[in-house]
Amino acid sequence: MRGAIGPLLATFSIQTVAAVALFGVAVIAPVAAPEIGVDATMIGTFSAIVYGAGMLGGLLAGAFADRFGAIRVSQVLMVLALLAVALLTLSTPLAAIVSAIFLGFCYGPVNPVSTHILARVTSRDLRPLFFSIKQTGMPAGAGIAGLLMPMVTAAFDWRAAILMAGVMAAAVALLIQPLRGRLDAVRQPTRMVRMRDVIEPVKLIWQNYHLRSLAIVGFVYSGVQVTVMTFYVVYLTAALSLALTTAGLIFTLLQLGAILGRLFWGAIAERYLPAAPLLVGLGLVTGGLTVAAGLYDTGWPFWSVGLVSFILGATSAGWNGIFFSELVKYAPADQTGATASGMQVFIMAGVAAMPPVFGVVVAALGDYRAAFAMVAAVMVAAAVHHRVVLR
Repeated sequence: MRGAIGPLLATFSIQTVAAVALFGVAVIAPVAAPEIGVDATMIGTFSAIVYGAGMLGGLLAGAFADRFGAIRVSQVLMVLALLAVALLTLSTPLAAIVSAIFLGFCYGPVNPVSTHILARVTSRDLRPLFFSIKQTGMPAGAGIAGLLMPMVTAAFDWRAAILMAGVMAAAVALLIQPLRGRLDAVRQPTRMVRMRDVIEPVKLIWQNYHLRSLAIVGFVYSGVQVTVMTFYVVYLTAALSLALTTAGLIFTLLQLGAILGRLFWGAIAERYLPAAPLLVGLGLVTGGLTVAAGLYDTGWPFWSVGLVSFILGATSAGWNGIFFSELVKYAPADQTGATASGMQVFIMAGVAAMPPVFGVVVAALGDYRAAFAMVAAVMVAAAVHHRVVLR
């Protein structure tokens, strides 16, 4: 237990900073997009590029962690985050595309590398809790972005706000260095990174009955989660005519719900409720709440929007820690890193596909309600499918 605290703090910090950079772009999109020369709804396309690059980065994460060590790879990821936000401040469409690619190479490997670290230092009964704590870094980072970036933007400009994420990334890269001696001691310096390192993790997932079902859950749940987070501020400012700071506050409530939800579900999973049916239940409830979010209008009291946002965060983003503990449960012996890398492909595919589709539906119909109903239906279908598989 004691030996796992340092790795837990390190993986939590890495996840948090990567999320600050990623979701910080979504928060500043309403003011940054016009200066870059694109519409704010293009944040869906930006996200697609991020996660497309993240698919490749995630696939190679296990091989690079085996060769160079997971802590060293994590430090490189933080450098990529710094470069990504610096590029975005150039304020051109081309720079934004390259920024998205760099951000994808940063964000994609985060889960496989952190799974590689935590699987070595946690016992089976503590994995749901530890993975859930680590996974709270994502909503924590998004919440930090939602709370601070509008303030920094108002005081200075959006460039200063997004560069804040780069400074945080540089600091984390330095702070985790003392852990390298212990956590990177077991590595394979002569290991070659080959084309099969891209293919084998995906085959590993698809050939295993339980892992294949988890891959479908990961594709849909992650896609819905990131779609909601990516468009939430843009949606609130458009549908409810809220100021950026007010929309940022509601976005922070969404992330606060995600943090507390992940901790709560992680604490009760396996101890009080089996993890697998709990994962199904979270999907079903998220579907209903996503429909409710699509019904917001100016007649809704502020407190009701905040309450739905909080609970939606707790369910739509509360599944991750349970999911990764299930992954470790079904991963073949000594192949946790490869299994996590393969699973990351399906997760990244979901978050690459769903936000741009959501944006296309909004642009085509001029209505967010249909887009929210669409992702809710997909979420419920994935949950029901996994329930059937569990039988």
